[in-house]
Amino acid sequence: MSTDDDANLSTFQGMLRRWRGILGSLALFAIVPLILLYVFGFSIKTTEEYTCALQTAERSAHVIGFTGEPVKPGLFAWTSYFESGGGLRQGQFSTAVSGPRGKGKLIVEFYRTPIGASLGMWFKTERGGN
Repeated sequence: MSTDDDANLSTFQGMLRRWRGILGSLALFAIVPLILLYVFGFSIKTTEEYTCALQTAERSAHVIGFTGEPVKPGLFAWTSYFESGGGLRQGQFSTAVSGPRGKGKLIVEFYRTPIGASLGMWFKTERGGN
């Protein structure tokens, strides 16, 4: 024997399943951009190359002359290229740096192998400084 309560329960369970599906899809769509944001905006900050570049910029007379002291890095370090494996590490990233007098963009390219390494840095400002 079927009652109205059984029909209401079935309708309620169907609605719950739909909401679970919607919330699951939204969670998936939120997770993918967060993963990409970490990979391209934060992950390079854990490398030795980032640490070296920031320490160099914090001591650079050119950077300090434009931004003032203390020189502070931006929240993101955007990675445009990174490769690591087989003794080779190379990549490129950029990050904003600022101080009390101004701000600019630090662009870094690096290449490292067991027999040698190079680190290129450029400091760009709105006035076109290098």
